[in-house]
Amino acid sequence: MTKVTNWLSYSPRASAHEPAMLQIFDQIGEDWFGGSGVSAKAFADALQSVGPGPLVVEINSPGGNVWDGLAIYNMLRGRQAPVTTRVVGIAASIASIIALAGDDVEIAEAALFMIHDPSGMVAGTSGDMRKMADALDQHAEVLAGIYAKKTGRTTDSIRAAMKAETWFTAGEAITFGLADRSTEQLAMAACWHPRAVTKTAPPAVREALDKGIKQVEQGLGGEGLEPVTIREAYSLKAGEAPTEAKVRKANAWWARNERFLDAEPDSPADVAANLWGGAAGRDWFRALYAQLEQEELEEAEEESIDDKISTGSTSAAVDGATTAPTSQTPHTDMSDTNTVVAAAPTAPSAALDIESIVAKAVAAAISAKAPTAAPAPEPIAPVRIENLGNPLLEAHKKMQAGAKRREFLIQNHSELLRQASIHAPQNANTFTSTLVVDYLADAVITVAATRLALVSAFSRNVGLDNLRPKATVRVKRFTTGTAAQVNPTNWETNNDSTLAATSVSVDQISKNFTVTQEELNQGFALADLAQGSADLFAYGISDKLTALMTAANYGTAITIGTAANFDTSDLPAILAAAKNYRSKNLILDGGHIARLQFSSAANTFPDGRLDSLNNGRFGFDIIAENNRWTSAETNTAGFVCGPDAIAIASGLPVGMVAGEFIEQRTVTTNNGLSCLLSVWYSRATRSHMASYDIMFGAGVGDSTQAEVLITA
Repeated sequence: MTKVTNWLSYSPRASAHEPAMLQIFDQIGEDWFGGSGVSAKAFADALQSVGPGPLVVEINSPGGNVWDGLAIYNMLRGRQAPVTTRVVGIAASIASIIALAGDDVEIAEAALFMIHDPSGMVAGTSGDMRKMADALDQHAEVLAGIYAKKTGRTTDSIRAAMKAETWFTAGEAITFGLADRSTEQLAMAACWHPRAVTKTAPPAVREALDKGIKQVEQGLGGEGLEPVTIREAYSLKAGEAPTEAKVRKANAWWARNERFLDAEPDSPADVAANLWGGAAGRDWFRALYAQLEQEELEEAEEESIDDKISTGSTSAAVDGATTAPTSQTPHTDMSDTNTVVAAAPTAPSAALDIESIVAKAVAAAISAKAPTAAPAPEPIAPVRIENLGNPLLEAHKKMQAGAKRREFLIQNHSELLRQASIHAPQNANTFTSTLVVDYLADAVITVAATRLALVSAFSRNVGLDNLRPKATVRVKRFTTGTAAQVNPTNWETNNDSTLAATSVSVDQISKNFTVTQEELNQGFALADLAQGSADLFAYGISDKLTALMTAANYGTAITIGTAANFDTSDLPAILAAAKNYRSKNLILDGGHIARLQFSSAANTFPDGRLDSLNNGRFGFDIIAENNRWTSAETNTAGFVCGPDAIAIASGLPVGMVAGEFIEQRTVTTNNGLSCLLSVWYSRATRSHMASYDIMFGAGVGDSTQAEVLITA
């Protein structure tokens, strides 16, 4: 090894088929006092000395200067020949970035990675301090982008790991995606191959699956359990091999939910863990996933070899032949009966040049690197001390309202608040003008999808019109008409199909909520109240509907029994009661819905001979869940109806003075209802206040188009 400094050494290639070696065994950047450390200039000189060709960089460094580290990273990424980085001790701080410059990143089993936020010192005015804080945030985003590109993880999760100063063992670094393999794995390959993993569930996995299935049959699964998970558990237990999609899904599920293995026995989390095979299933799916990754790697290597062969081919003359083949060259049949003769006198007589052949192969590998190796990133521009917004806030701005954005807000709540205050010049990103109302909007959209699912079963006149309380809205419904004509002669007669109108009075339904000054001092915010307030707001709407579901409005109720005795065999009678409805909509209590999903009689209805019923909803056009039956007939557990049974009208309230609010926004839910979200601030009490408002009413439409379903 040739020393550039006491801590930076290199070794040129011994031959054309061996890589050069370069060792970084100290801090990054030259120390101001002692002169130690690996500066970008010294590294560039060493890189120039080793020359072109494959390179291995061994790293044992605690980190150091970010700018020197980024320069070294970009120099390595800019090489045309393959680069392998190998962590042999520690790759911490900016040294972990240098480690990611390799096309292949290896780590010794007894080595460590560490990532954290950059730090710095400054002396000066408060303005200087703020500039430094902004610069550090900008540097952190650059580093997080490199980590995210290598690992495939979100920038948000990377930033969280950096803030926590996260250390990784070799195995953890590989799992996280910072390293590709350990140096010990190369030796292990001779004794283990991922294809040795059984394709069907091993006995221990089947035992866990069986336990999970029995727990589900006992009603222990919980509301969040997906039916597809149960079906797949049955198939795996029966000996079916999981699909590639199932393996990837399982690997991702275990990465998120490994803590479920420590859940209380028979809890929903325990049931879910068993349905994914328990601890044995976790290990089995991870091995299958490793097999998939290995197969994809081998396929990529085969494609790379093909590319190298075509890219590295040369003419016969270049390879040393005195005469290239022509169309006049006699054809030689290389069958088993032919005799292979010595080369013609014109063939070169020199000894075979192994070094030359290997050098050409290396050149082919260099030229083929572009499509097979990780592409070099865009050049990193010099850091400028200016506030250009924050990627986290920009990602939030681009998301559509609803459950996905709500999950994003919850996961990144603290950081969003912090960044919103840091980036105050970005007015569209400030917390008070956007984030609060986004929390409220996403909460009511998510809640409406479940609490107000029954709305989709009825006729609606909904919109954005401003409606005064007690206003009357006319909701149209089809009534009747004469029979269709056969071979008509006049198309302007027999046209008496009619629409009638149901009068509906609307009321203002409002749910307001407040965070006081004292609660603000304790760390509470309006967003913390959004979910619960949206629930109560939705109940106020659904109560208007269930109050109409009485025997007085729709005649004698039909008894369907309790949830414990209800299954799919009870549905034919309900379906028969709705045979003359324009469409058949079924609203059921959650307990009865659960019995439909997990009933042991699920394979007995709809009958396989009645294909028209086999639409996934047992012949009904809509099946919706409702669990609140305020003012409905006693013991109500469901409602089967046509769309004209209940008429719904809704709109927005009037008299809102926009200038008095921090923000107001209209949000439309999946079922068409629109509500007004308002956020304001009380100067007197210094409280943050918000409200959901809607003008809503419901009335009995066609009383012959519905039946109330009761348990007894």
